[in-house]
Amino acid sequence: MQQLRLQRLLAAFAVVAAAAPCLHAQGQTATLADGRVLTIKLPLELYANEGPIWDINVANRSITAVGSTNIIPASIDGVPFALAGTGYADASGHIVGEIGAAQFDRLLDGNAANRDATALYAGPTRSIFSTYENRRVDAAAPTTRNPAAQATAESNYFNFLQGAYPAHAAVLPADFLSRAGVRGPDASQRVYPPSSGGTLKSAGHIYLDAQGNRYQIPDVEAVIELAENVRGGPIRSINAGGAGVPASFVIGDLLVIYNQDPRFPAHTLGVVEQEIPRSILLQQGLGRHVDVVGHLVGEHVLFAQEVFTDLFDPNAPIIVTTERWQFNNQQREIRFRGLVDRPQGTTLRVTITDGATTINPIVPLAIDPENGTATYDFRSKNQLNVGNVTQVRVRLFQGNNAPLTAPVLFDQTFLRSEVLGL
Repeated sequence: MQQLRLQRLLAAFAVVAAAAPCLHAQGQTATLADGRVLTIKLPLELYANEGPIWDINVANRSITAVGSTNIIPASIDGVPFALAGTGYADASGHIVGEIGAAQFDRLLDGNAANRDATALYAGPTRSIFSTYENRRVDAAAPTTRNPAAQATAESNYFNFLQGAYPAHAAVLPADFLSRAGVRGPDASQRVYPPSSGGTLKSAGHIYLDAQGNRYQIPDVEAVIELAENVRGGPIRSINAGGAGVPASFVIGDLLVIYNQDPRFPAHTLGVVEQEIPRSILLQQGLGRHVDVVGHLVGEHVLFAQEVFTDLFDPNAPIIVTTERWQFNNQQREIRFRGLVDRPQGTTLRVTITDGATTINPIVPLAIDPENGTATYDFRSKNQLNVGNVTQVRVRLFQGNNAPLTAPVLFDQTFLRSEVLGL
């Protein structure tokens, strides 16, 4: 684990170092929630940290972790800034974005447990601080500690656990409830599994205000995770829930409940990692392999924030992905690859022009017999003056060996500057 964290830290610094010339040229600025504009310090001064969250200051839009206070700006170079891994819901209860400076108070346990809870996100089951810290009632406790919210989170955990358990009792160990903290029929016999605080991963630069005051702005990475727990395997039992009982399933002897904390998402992702309706998994998931990322409460109950599946939404448009773009001017070569989620009875074509010559080749699709998706690997060699190519058009046509006049199922133009991040 230490080696992995060191690798992440070094990787974060590597990203910063690689971006440094570009940042210098842009004269990068960060705008705070109160409108103040900060300027990146020159020469560049880097920082990175990863560890449990100690405190949150809503007025300052700051998060303190491992002795490091990070200021969350409203925007960087005019682009809105948000905390990756988080989420906030609209009036209907659906997650519509990540938490930024404007929604910062949603991070507090008290708001998550009460004001921001919805029918779809009924409330947290653990604090963003450690269990020990959030239970504190002593005079020296930081004002963000909230024993009442902690009690609500603990009650939520047992309610969700005991609500979901009956549907899966036949496949779970006989002592499962005891393992998960329910040691008897009386509420006084419940033992809530304590946890450390949520993790802040951040890396960025030092910025300065007009008076020369220093601010740590996480312009490279800013991620909040209650935990980084992962479980993959076939689903042994699945239940849609209802009437206050959240949807859930079982992998091995682990009970997986869809996340109920309104500060974090609960995505179901399809074969090309596109969002799909949860109902598709609930209807087709039994026996399927899934990979789940989320946060555990104790060792036996995982609250899922992302469920990765090999399913697709038949009512959604066909998806074609692209990745690993290469433009080699000297070798006169263009290359990229990708995936098609529903390739049956279709033809993939790529259109590229250098101003003098245009090509429209058919790209072979290699269909996976297990899930029905297809991969492709496009390569153009010695066909174009690659230095003059500014964009690539990717289209999927209806029919096998379809001509350019056939009905189009997917059509997207990729700018060279965008895919290469220039």
